[in-house]
Amino acid sequence: MSIKLEELLKLPSLREAKVVAGKEGLTKLVSSISVLEYTDVASLKEDLFNNDEFYGSEIVISALIMIKDDVEAQCRTIEHLHKVGEIGLILYYVGVFLPKIDEKVIELADTLGFTLIVMPEKQMSLRYSEVIYEVIEAIVKNEMASPSFVSEMVEQISGVPLPQRNMDTVLKILADRTRSSLVLANKNNQVIHAVTWPRTSTMNIFETVEQYKELSVDQVLVKRNGDQPLYISKKVIAQEGIPFLNLYILKEKDPLVLDTAVQLAEVVQVFINLWGKHYDEISTAELMKAIMNDESVKMRRLANILNIDVTAIHMMWIVETNNMEEEQLLKKVKEYVRQNYHVSLVDFYNGFLIILVDDSIIQEDPFQSANRLLALLDEKEQNFTITICQNMNNTTEVQQAYTNCNEYLRIAKIIYPYKKIFTLQEMNFSLECFQIINSGELAIEKILQPISPIREHGNQAEELLSTLTVYLLEGNNRFQETADILYLHKNTIKYRIQRIIEILKYPVTKSPEVFQLYKAVAVYRMLAQIKEQ
Repeated sequence: MSIKLEELLKLPSLREAKVVAGKEGLTKLVSSISVLEYTDVASLKEDLFNNDEFYGSEIVISALIMIKDDVEAQCRTIEHLHKVGEIGLILYYVGVFLPKIDEKVIELADTLGFTLIVMPEKQMSLRYSEVIYEVIEAIVKNEMASPSFVSEMVEQISGVPLPQRNMDTVLKILADRTRSSLVLANKNNQVIHAVTWPRTSTMNIFETVEQYKELSVDQVLVKRNGDQPLYISKKVIAQEGIPFLNLYILKEKDPLVLDTAVQLAEVVQVFINLWGKHYDEISTAELMKAIMNDESVKMRRLANILNIDVTAIHMMWIVETNNMEEEQLLKKVKEYVRQNYHVSLVDFYNGFLIILVDDSIIQEDPFQSANRLLALLDEKEQNFTITICQNMNNTTEVQQAYTNCNEYLRIAKIIYPYKKIFTLQEMNFSLECFQIINSGELAIEKILQPISPIREHGNQAEELLSTLTVYLLEGNNRFQETADILYLHKNTIKYRIQRIIEILKYPVTKSPEVFQLYKAVAVYRMLAQIKEQ
């Protein structure tokens, strides 16, 4: 059995600590401990949380120093830690750096079942090393005393959230438990999944697997890897009684016991049996991750296995939603895309649903196709948005487009609050507006100059500017569309636009003036939103 969190609290270094939230998590198993301290909160989110890594059964130590005065950031950090599988947080230096634990933080942790442990307050003499040493020692001793781990691992895997409950996560959990590198290959010995231990290992596992593909399943082979011994074993994984995968176990330095290899294979087999219906989706998720992370070798290998021609992909849709079951959403979208495109790849990546497709229906306006998908998904007002990225010539452009959307969608939703379908160009424009606002008052006034005559019209100014903003940004320069958005009569919009033309002394759709007006009303809307907040 693994050690439970409540048992760790009996250690001398944790004996005086208090559990302030998430007491229901005290019965959870702990397999590791780590430290979380970042000097840049933005980097914390981008580098640590924007990946598919799952840190199951791990507890974290932190003082939250860089966000000690930002309760919202503290809440977001706990949400992200919970999302990636951390079971709890041990807080240091409360009353020294962090003034106190806010009630919002405690309430959130309780809601998530995320255990929040506070070390003795106002104690500057506390040291991370004392807790780290005792926790690691307790975990290692417990593992040595309990060599059987199958039931424990299956229990841990069953607690992994569905989007992360895949073979890649399973192998990472098993690699950490046994401190061995694991490779899963198909019957043709093509590597499907591979996890190294330690993660920084430079061992060429592909070459090793190819070299020892004829290895007997009941054998543990020893070879030299530099100045260290390397122990290799192979086990067969079956589906419905038919062998279809080979599991290679590679362990450096310390001997690999055959019973450990048997247990590793058993856990993988149980995962296939219990959650095998998702197995085909695992590889598509891995391919999506390989594309987004610019892992070209892995991308080509997985694309070949899945028979997906990634060179034919020229368009990407990025779907954002927070209110629908991911499994149900994935099924709906895959069915829709399959009916409309010859080449497609659909899966989740970092919280977004990514749709990569070819030009099968290039004759159709992409907005029409996106609107049809939106109508299919939005039947229960799930608050979806879709960002359309066209003319993607290679995976590098796909990666850059995704990065832009991930970073600027929040700003785009401020500039275009009535839109549900965005373009990549609108993401880039949103960045431009954001940079203007951060450039100082002189830069802002220069951009707002084209609408200055309207702003000087007293009581009418706000009404006219609001109408012009919707007319240009969301109304497609059409009276009826603008009227529908503002819930006004078409003639009212006509009158207001005519009044604006009289004030400006030129048509609001005249080029090149319209380009300056468009940017001016976008910045105006952003400033209004900032003022409201």
